[in-house]
Amino acid sequence: MVKYHAMFRFISISVFAVFLCLNLQAQDQRLRGRNLINQPSDYWENLSPIEDPSASPTPATIPAKIDRPRISGTGIPAWQTRYTLGPGDTLNFSVYDRPDLSRENVQIAPDGTVSFLQAVAVQANGLTPDELRDRIEQELSFFQNNVKVIISPSDVASKEFSIIGRVRSPGSYTLDRPTSILEAISLAQGIETNTIRGSAFELADFERSFVARNGRKLDVDLASLYYRGDLSQNAYLEPDDYIYVASNLKNEIYVLGAVARPGRFKMPVRLTVAQAIAEAGGFDRYAYRIKVLVIRGSIHEPETHIVNIKDILAGRTKDITLENRDIVFVNERPFELVERALDSAIFAFLQTVTTESIVNNYVPLAD
Repeated sequence: MVKYHAMFRFISISVFAVFLCLNLQAQDQRLRGRNLINQPSDYWENLSPIEDPSASPTPATIPAKIDRPRISGTGIPAWQTRYTLGPGDTLNFSVYDRPDLSRENVQIAPDGTVSFLQAVAVQANGLTPDELRDRIEQELSFFQNNVKVIISPSDVASKEFSIIGRVRSPGSYTLDRPTSILEAISLAQGIETNTIRGSAFELADFERSFVARNGRKLDVDLASLYYRGDLSQNAYLEPDDYIYVASNLKNEIYVLGAVARPGRFKMPVRLTVAQAIAEAGGFDRYAYRIKVLVIRGSIHEPETHIVNIKDILAGRTKDITLENRDIVFVNERPFELVERALDSAIFAFLQTVTTESIVNNYVPLAD
């Protein structure tokens, strides 16, 4: 009986082993029939959109979605709907039925505090006048009963915007009322001009000019506003906005992104894409070295070109000659949609030209 069970067990194990081998061979044949991807360039070569990222055999190479939504400049400025106080603002204080306690032209200190009677160093920065009144009354309640304080701003100086570049008077200006882009340019004494053989011309290039808010480009087209009179682009400014008015005189290009020395480069002679990257010190260690993005024309409606730099460096494709004010952008990761790399390129361009303009207009303090 024991011998019969041992023989039956041996036969069962043998049948299972044969079945497993046949199954693995069939699975191996199915796997051999698939086109496996050995490197990212095999996948990204055609730059086609991904229909099902979860089914991609190389999910690690799929770039994260860049989410930089455009900021609209239309409508009433938000700071006008809820005015908040800040350093430099001047206030008038009074107490109901106590005219002897009134104080005028009390300025908020640089640290954002203000004092009135026994209420000393009360934080006012970021508060509305009504919210500051409540805090002042709370502090005074320890010294006086049922005190009613009235606060009215007498001078607004805490809100500012900046305008830099090709205007006659670049700098910071107080935002004490709703101010549009054209009004801001007017406050800066207008656009710089030059004269050649008795003919005056403006030095600004509004195709490359922009308004920035919180580090991002405002969704307004300054070229349409200034050249074509499209007043729908004449947005109201918010505190800490800055306007950059580009120059139309410079013969230059920008090489940005994953290169050793990103920035602006003079172009005394015509350069190609490969030469421009070499001028910027070549790729850095994080660069995607197969395709680069070339941006041409207006930053509001840019013309984009994807250049296969790998084929150019290998001699399989002719190099591309750059034009004045072109932007060459080297991404850190492969991109399947031009728009995503374009967002990163425009963001880098805004940072670069703003930093350069601030440094060029920096005046050190005298000893």
